[in-house]
Amino acid sequence: MPRKPKYTKEELIDTAVTIIREEGEDSLSARNLVKRLGTAPATIFTHFDSMDDLEEALTEKARSIYNVYVDRGLKKNPPFKGFAIEHVKFSLDEPNLYSFLFLRPKALGTLSDLIDREGHRERLVVEAMKVFGCTRETAEEVFENLVVYMFGLASMCSKGLCSFTEEELARKFGLAAGGFLYAVKENLPWYSVVPVE
Repeated sequence: MPRKPKYTKEELIDTAVTIIREEGEDSLSARNLVKRLGTAPATIFTHFDSMDDLEEALTEKARSIYNVYVDRGLKKNPPFKGFAIEHVKFSLDEPNLYSFLFLRPKALGTLSDLIDREGHRERLVVEAMKVFGCTRETAEEVFENLVVYMFGLASMCSKGLCSFTEEELARKFGLAAGGFLYAVKENLPWYSVVPVE
């Protein structure tokens, strides 16, 4: 009869999350994980076929932590702005998990990939249509621009380059969303796709 593993799958994942939170993703390795647990490498591979499998489970766990912020943001009024505020707050509270989810080389791609990986596009576009009373096309364009702004602020915050209070974030996102909406709806000349000469 095979011996029962010393640590559960969830304990391994939680320890990996702790390593990332405390030391950053570059410190996550099989060696560091088993050292932290005081066990043999076989413990990891009892539950996971590879470190890539562990990383996938770790990504799900980090996303569940992130989604607590998203859910809280979507309960605010308006939900669209609440989401953006909580996204940046996550980057301030959990800078290493934020980098793991959104800034590591494996996570990079096109803007559309980043938005899709974030995972809340449809829900937020529908909220934007309600809040702004606009078409889907307008809501998607405003949303995409706001996400660029949001990821920019969050990336800077996660690297310790700046910090904001919730009130400051509310003002910034209110101004940005209002400006993007106005520019899109009014089809302002400076908002055109024509390159600047």
